Amino acid sequence: MASDSNILCFRHCCANSIFCKSVPEICPICQLCIVDYKIEPFLVPYPYTNAIHEENCVVIRPSQGNFLNDYHIINDLHIGITNSQGIVFEYDKQGLIINDYSKWTKCIAISLIPPSWGNHWNETLKIMLKDPKWRSDNYDESLMNCFNFVIEFLNNLKYINVCYVNKETICEKLILPKIKDALKYNSVSMKLKTSDIFIS
Repeated sequence: MASDSNILCFRHCCANSIFCKSVPEICPICQLCIVDYKIEPFLVPYPYTNAIHEENCVVIRPSQGNFLNDYHIINDLHIGITNSQGIVFEYDKQGLIINDYSKWTKCIAISLIPPSWGNHWNETLKIMLKDPKWRSDNYDESLMNCFNFVIEFLNNLKYINVCYVNKETICEKLILPKIKDALKYNSVSMKLKTSDIFIS
């Protein structure tokens, strides 16, 4: 996961988490000088990454804009696959697109396989790229889109417990947990734009 976060979190006098950009000397909850912590300050994990640094992953981004500044839960998502070099393979109305990396600089990456499966991942991807079904004239916004491409790839991979019947299944089991974490991060980030401290 990327480490671009500048949000810190700690606990001092109770179970409430305190989020901030820099740790204050005085606890905003009990108003006492902070000498020790219930939980030491740590950097909140940044949920977004540049796809070029994520090998053999499923990558997700909003169809328009980026997660941090533009995304709402009702917005459409776009999904693709990276190979062992971080090259992105995606399918849309233009057909198969390879490495339009500028649109994948703040995406969510999901790793599903151990490194030992990297060669098989790449070989499975190469076989799929030869399939004429992924031409642009077969694209359909509802019936034949980026999700169909990724689902077929993952099912062709035949890796244990990585099998998705349809878009609803892949969203529920794979994507939504990551999106929820990202939206929590976004919420804290937005609150810290107008305040030095956010208590949760």
